[in-house]
Amino acid sequence: MAQEPASWTYATEAVSTIIELPALDHAAIAQEDAINDLDKSLPWRYGISRPIDIDITIDGEWTDIPDLNGRIWRAGIQSKNAVNLSVNFNEFYIPLGASLYLYNEDKTDVTRAYGHNENNDSGAIGSWFVEGDLIWIEYFEPYGINEDATLAIENIIHGYRMGKVVTFLDGQRGLNDSGACNYDVNCDTGEDFNDHKNIVKKAVALLNLGNGYLCSASLMNNTGDDKRPFLLTANHCLQNSNPAMWSVRFNWMSPSPICGEEDETLDIQTNFTMSGAVLKASSALSDFALVELNTTIPLSWDVTFAGWDMSDDNPEFEVGIHHPNGDIMKVCRDNDGAVKENANGTEVWLIGGGAVGEGDGWEIGTTESGSSGSPLFNEDGRVIGQLYAGQSSCNGNETNNDYDIYGRLGVSWNSGVDEQTRLKDWLDPLNTGQTTINSKQNVLSIPDNELTGKLEIYPNPASTYITITNSRFPNLTYNFYNAFGQRLMGGSLSNTDNLLDINSCADGIYFLHLVDEDSNQEITKKILISK
Repeated sequence: MAQEPASWTYATEAVSTIIELPALDHAAIAQEDAINDLDKSLPWRYGISRPIDIDITIDGEWTDIPDLNGRIWRAGIQSKNAVNLSVNFNEFYIPLGASLYLYNEDKTDVTRAYGHNENNDSGAIGSWFVEGDLIWIEYFEPYGINEDATLAIENIIHGYRMGKVVTFLDGQRGLNDSGACNYDVNCDTGEDFNDHKNIVKKAVALLNLGNGYLCSASLMNNTGDDKRPFLLTANHCLQNSNPAMWSVRFNWMSPSPICGEEDETLDIQTNFTMSGAVLKASSALSDFALVELNTTIPLSWDVTFAGWDMSDDNPEFEVGIHHPNGDIMKVCRDNDGAVKENANGTEVWLIGGGAVGEGDGWEIGTTESGSSGSPLFNEDGRVIGQLYAGQSSCNGNETNNDYDIYGRLGVSWNSGVDEQTRLKDWLDPLNTGQTTINSKQNVLSIPDNELTGKLEIYPNPASTYITITNSRFPNLTYNFYNAFGQRLMGGSLSNTDNLLDINSCADGIYFLHLVDEDSNQEITKKILISK
């Protein structure tokens, strides 16, 4: 499998196949969002689905690359003024040894490689988004492959918020778009929960529904202890969406937390993403949906399979972890203890506030649209529900003290008539009858000091780019020095695939210094640049 888009390294002719879509009316879109953003029972909209018809057998352009012993197919799609673009393949099959990348025009944002492992029974898949209003689809196929790829695109998502944008339309932004009273997940939530939080936050994911909308979700443990990739979210996140097109992003947390202040959170730019899921169970009674990701979680990913408590016992206090308005991961805490209620036929946990129930809402933070489906943890750090709706929000730097409601896991567990309407069959496949299970950390058995084993740095010698593939550390930083010790560049390497542009560097010896900010482990690699 090619380790980066082949056209980045090998000289090829410019591709003339760029499909340009007409401009959208962003002002009208913003008016709709001003209303919809207030409703947590709806997924949060960040983009517009745009129909398009591209087929690898008809469209795009093929180019032979003899030096790579293969050929590439490329096509470009432009949707003017998009902040980001993602692609939905209604037909998707990649032969063993071939690979697919999506990237933007200036090559500053690229997806991980899609390969044979992403093939699935549905024959469809949705990508994570790439920044910019022009996206390139590049497929590489080695000579000698005896089967054909199947790639057909039925629509793209024109993202008009989220992404590296400071000001777009009437002050609408992506990162930091959530209210100022939100607490980044790495803020203090109390000595009685901080240890739990540092584990379970790695179970929470930003969920791209493949239709221009977002929810939140959590990776769930099961009694089979087999790391089966179950993802819990809200039933209402299924509306007008196909789990085959879903994609998820883990570990999107700020390295410098902002806690209920108006300062802007820094972006860590993690790219722990994967695409495609299959619906296993859902029910409107407790507003839950359980899907299984199409691919297993890589052993090197620092994520958590969250524990759960199906006893339906009232919590002493509870904590929510979520992605409000598609923002970086946030946390909220209520000290009064949620109580059971029925909300117009939906069995929920009520966090009382305002005119509903007792209490003053969240003591720390809030939830917002986009937090839908996010997990609610009890005092033991176990999932007891997922966000359904509510009226809590920010009033400046303070919460508005209003209510929120979460579907109850204890109801979701066994209230359905079969495995398609309850959790029991999936999260307790051994039928143990246990009421609780602890979280399972994916990389707990990997020694912390094995930093080099989780990284790939290539090529070396290098001439134009250095690629650093990082599938382990969500908070990896770097500094690049010349032989005289002068720092030439530095920053985050938290993406799965990171590119350092060394075109301006003269031939010679250089040093790449890497630091895992979470463990303070560090390593220095000698890099030879030769052109």
